[in-house]
Amino acid sequence: MRSRRLARTLLADLPVKVICLAAAVVLFLFHRVNTLTERFFSVPLEVTTPSGLAVASAFPKTVRITLRGAEEAIFPILEEDIEASVDLDTYRSAGIYQAQVKVNRKGTALNVEPLEINVDPGQITFTLEPLTERRVSVIPDIRGEPAYGYELVQSTVSPSSVAIRGARSRVQGVSAVPTEEIDLTGRTGSFASRVRILLPNALLRIAGDPSVDFKATIQESIVTRRFDAVPISTVDLSPHLTLRSPIPPGSVQVQGAQLVVDGVRPEQVRLVLDCSAVKRAGQYELHPRAEVPSSVTVPDFDPKVVTVEFVVSGG
Repeated sequence: MRSRRLARTLLADLPVKVICLAAAVVLFLFHRVNTLTERFFSVPLEVTTPSGLAVASAFPKTVRITLRGAEEAIFPILEEDIEASVDLDTYRSAGIYQAQVKVNRKGTALNVEPLEINVDPGQITFTLEPLTERRVSVIPDIRGEPAYGYELVQSTVSPSSVAIRGARSRVQGVSAVPTEEIDLTGRTGSFASRVRILLPNALLRIAGDPSVDFKATIQESIVTRRFDAVPISTVDLSPHLTLRSPIPPGSVQVQGAQLVVDGVRPEQVRLVLDCSAVKRAGQYELHPRAEVPSSVTVPDFDPKVVTVEFVVSGG
């Protein structure tokens, strides 16, 4: 009798009890969902490719990770303990494939429950092509100018070429690769440095050292400057003789370091006639010589020959 009464008590209003229990479960789950916290960050995407193939299509280098769980549990998780990867090693031939992004947790992310991990994007399309290698030239990216009065005489990179690797279509479109910027601004002397090689896109790799040795030879600029209306004067002329008429001026070119040439003043440049061999009045053809500061040279001057007439002084 007692068992029958217990059964009747338990079964009494059964639909109401079921509804109440279901409502309690829903409320519990609703409460749990609403007490979970979300955290967002990005992690690098690791892509494994099969031997002999390379990725030819652009793909995201990072993916967005969403952690969902108790606030006190998810915020201590270190970002480096969430890894995202795509394994293409199962594909053995060139083609277009869609692969799933896998998430792995380690370290501080282990044994955290409850923990939901979502990744965006979840799937990525990849184009695989045969892996190709090609040797290309290295071009130094030289910017700026040396200080005034100096010039870049020569520049070299060693090695002058490197081998690049990647998908066939990507490699075939490259014939040369630049270095990082090399600034010459304000330099007054030669120098050497180690510089990185820059690739045109992230799908290519350098087979070997990604840097080269750069050397620059910088010297003082050698320039020429022309002085016109340079007076032609006489030296060692007998005091008993004088010129019948003035000698027209000439011109002189000087050459030397830019800063030195800039400092030459017009009064420091002249043409001179050596008249020590003139003993009597008459007409003579004489050869001028240029006189300039010793810090510069004279590549040319004019005239080379001067016809002059001397007369007796006072005559």
